Amino acid sequence: MGYLIIEDLRRPLNDIEKQLLPFRIMDEDELEEYKNLIKIYILSDEELSKEDKSVFEEFAMDLVDEKVHCSYILESYINEQFFLDAPLDFEVEDYQKMLILVNSTYDISGLDLKKLMYLSQE
Repeated sequence: MGYLIIEDLRRPLNDIEKQLLPFRIMDEDELEEYKNLIKIYILSDEELSKEDKSVFEEFAMDLVDEKVHCSYILESYINEQFFLDAPLDFEVEDYQKMLILVNSTYDISGLDLKKLMYLSQE
């Protein structure tokens, strides 16, 4: 179906993001409660049905566990060529291409994937 990318920006909403629904309908006091922004990207090779998109959304929200004081923005991107060219075993460069496709500014080119096998989360 596609790839799910979760990006923790470790910052509050900026003025442009405050113009997005549902933030646009909140007053400034309510917005002050959101200290961190998490962006969730769906990267697919074709337009997803409403049902498929909701599966991604539910799964993503379960992963981030709807943390208190966090705002979430969900964006979908379509790039058929990436899926045609993608290898079966991803290297760091392939993950970096995905970040570029969703307009992320993170640079993971120096990441060693072998060190991630010991990564754990609480």
